Amino acid sequence: MNSKRIFIDPEIKLGDKYFPNLYEVKIKSHGNQLIGAMMTPGGKGPHPTVILLHGFPGYEDNHDLAHSLRRCGLNVLIFHYRGCWGVGGRFTFSNCIEDVKESINFTTNEKNIRDFSIDKDNIFLVGHSMGGFLTLTHSIDKRIKASIAISPYDFGLKGCVMKEDENELKDGIDMFSKAIPPLNNTDTMTLIREVMINGDEWKLLNKAEELSKKNILIIAATGDTVGPNKLHHIPLMKEIYKYSKENVEEVFVDTDHSYSNKRVLLTKTVAEYIEKICNQ
Repeated sequence: MNSKRIFIDPEIKLGDKYFPNLYEVKIKSHGNQLIGAMMTPGGKGPHPTVILLHGFPGYEDNHDLAHSLRRCGLNVLIFHYRGCWGVGGRFTFSNCIEDVKESINFTTNEKNIRDFSIDKDNIFLVGHSMGGFLTLTHSIDKRIKASIAISPYDFGLKGCVMKEDENELKDGIDMFSKAIPPLNNTDTMTLIREVMINGDEWKLLNKAEELSKKNILIIAATGDTVGPNKLHHIPLMKEIYKYSKENVEEVFVDTDHSYSNKRVLLTKTVAEYIEKICNQ
């Protein structure tokens, strides 16, 4: 890959055998099919491959990041979780966790490795917000070379604090209620109960020792009011660094939760980190 090609169109003419492409894909997950696409770059390959995970419920899906990474020479897999944006099944956070595992299985399937010219030794997870939470939850998978979590929202820790703090509960209800329209077979309080019940199991702090051993970049937004750093970033980094400061890096960007005014910087940061890991 070449991170300097983030904003440079590939020099490949229409009709070339290795022309960039977008393939519709369906990923089997527990009786349903996740709807998505594999975006392939130009060139023969094999190509490093990113599994790009959107947040909750996916109003910001980061497709600008997907196209930019493809221009750098990466395959990019994008998809929707069960029960959202027209995908069959019921939306739950537990299902999202399972769906990401199935996306990794899909990417490491021998047939798909051949069909999409995937470099199975360079598979990356990149996720924003809930996608960042899912990224860190699965980053310890041995098939993943490295992970990038963009403003990860720790649903486990949120579930724990909502049980103890009425203001945190009100904040959760307000945020979850805004996410309901594109979701199937759920409601605000069902989701609230799910994270409260599973909070202790899901919270990222419990995985800090394992995370400290993996190549991970965590990007945080200084003006994040959706997932405030005092809850979702600072405690996690403090816990990870108790074990090691060698593998997990952090970067702060002066922006909001959606990186609204820093999309170019975000893309550059992600691409350069992946390139660095690929070259190791």
